[in-house]
Parts: sequence; structure tokens; C-alpha cells
Amino acid sequence: MVKKPPFQLIQGAVAVMPEPPGSLGPAGLALWRSIQGQYQIGDAGGLAILEQVCGAVDRIAQYAQIIDEQGPVIVTKAGMREHPLVKAEIATRALVGRLISRLGLDIEALRPLPGRPPRSY
Repeated sequence: MVKKPPFQLIQGAVAVMPEPPGSLGPAGLALWRSIQGQYQIGDAGGLAILEQVCGAVDRIAQYAQIIDEQGPVIVTKAGMREHPLVKAEIATRALVGRLISRLGLDIEALRPLPGRPPRSY
């Protein structure tokens, strides 16, 4: 029977996850924690993009709340028309998709390890 070596305490720097920006609302904060818990983004560029994604998700939540309160169709002098925030919500959702793709988070990792999957160049 093979004897296992004893545990060793490894000393060194401990990786500290960056704190979420204070400007994030509930939806953005939830996304920040979810992405950081799974991918542990730590580089400055990735954090800047992640902050933009989370801010956009907060904006989408605001748009959705207003549209839910006022309805997707509004009545004007010219008649019924689509709520102006519907287009803004769609555009912001598209931005979130592009930014997540830019971070490389739309690619499924081959191994269950933390970190972003490599991009093909």
C-alpha cells in the first residue's frame, strides 16, 4: 500500500478577489458575484469590462421595471406606439452579450477549473 505524504502548509501570497464596485445595484451585484465565483477575473481589463457588463444589467433591470409599470405600448397623440425604452432595453441586452463574449465567458470550459477559458487567436 502506498503511503501518502503528510500535508504541507504552503506559504505565499493569497489571491484576493476584487470587491464589486459600490455603484452596482442588486442585479449587477448578483451577476458580479456569480461571474467572479466561477471565473475569478482579476486583470484590470477584465474587471473594467465586467463592471460595464454589471452596470448594463442594472440598467436593463431599471428599463424592465419601467416598462412593466407603464406597459410595452404607450398612447400618444398619433396613436399607440412601442414604449421608447423597449429599444433601449434590447440594445443594452445586445451590449451585455457582446461584452460577455469579449470576456470569453460564452465558451464552455473544457475542465472544471477556475479562470476564463482560452481564446483562439
